[in-house]
Amino acid sequence: MSSGESEIGNLEADVLKTLKRLGSASAGELVEELKPNRILAYTTVSTTLDRLHRKGLAARKSVPGRTGPKYVYSLPGNPGIEKLVVNRMVDKLVSAFGPSVATTIYDRLSEISPDEAARLREAIDSKRRRKEPR
Repeated sequence: MSSGESEIGNLEADVLKTLKRLGSASAGELVEELKPNRILAYTTVSTTLDRLHRKGLAARKSVPGRTGPKYVYSLPGNPGIEKLVVNRMVDKLVSAFGPSVATTIYDRLSEISPDEAARLREAIDSKRRRKEPR
């Protein structure tokens, strides 16, 4: 994956978030799910899904449909993909704005809910425990 391929736009982020919530979906199903917040053409969502698939951020399989085969998309079974995308975005931010961007990221993290903060702390503590020599 080249550096430009890991970047995601707002629509791609919305599609990924919806895919994560649904587990799997076709382009048509995603258009319906996104409708309350966005009015999108089927072709726009289909193109976005294809782009996410090419970036390795969405898996797809062909299934029979009413008018012929169609793709059903899901998130890939690769948990490292999120880390890759975030690391590349942070690297770009640091490159553009310098190390002070870390303060901005920290400030933004302080705005998350207490429950989410507790989950993050547990994930960090768990990683630290695994890295500690025994």
